[in-house]
Amino acid sequence: MSQSCTCLDKVVGSSAKLQFTVGIDHTAIALGSGSVNVLATPIAIAWCEAATAAAVAPKICNRCTTVGYKIDFKHLFPTAVGQVVIATALVESISGDRIQFEVELHEADRSVGNGGITRVRVNKSSWPT
Repeated sequence: MSQSCTCLDKVVGSSAKLQFTVGIDHTAIALGSGSVNVLATPIAIAWCEAATAAAVAPKICNRCTTVGYKIDFKHLFPTAVGQVVIATALVESISGDRIQFEVELHEADRSVGNGGITRVRVNKSSWPT
């Protein structure tokens, strides 16, 4: 990324909150990642990652985007089909082009997953469309 781009200068503290309803297509059975009809861990992670993208998208310039780089996630409790979950992401820090997020997935008043996700800022012209 060009040193002259300053679009990450003011993203620390940015956050996003997204709501999802667990459907049958989101279960461990449907994804082949388990043998019970509860929220699959890969979907839980994808929803948290969607929150990270939403937290920074309005803040960065039109020349840039972010891509996933590293995930450290603990899936703590099962969530049944039909339940509503909230994925939240908060930008904790920036190091060069790397953006570190704290993420959490809640069902009602219970945390069902949490961890950290790192995204990297890239120039859109560097990637095929």
